[in-house]
Amino acid sequence: MSDQPADDAMLRRAQESIDDAKAAAADVVEPEEDTLVDEGAPVADHAEPADGPAPAA
Repeated sequence: MSDQPADDAMLRRAQESIDDAKAAAADVVEPEEDTLVDEGAPVADHAEPADGPAPAA
């Protein structure tokens, strides 16, 4: 005997969960890339590692 009604109900709940997740993802606001970078941060050109050079292989 098949559990067709139970399978249909499970598939319907799964699809509703997917739809809810998609709706929630659409509400997410990502920050602009420029707001992620601190333009005032100091940048070291040609900086050496603080613990010295890497050991020879």
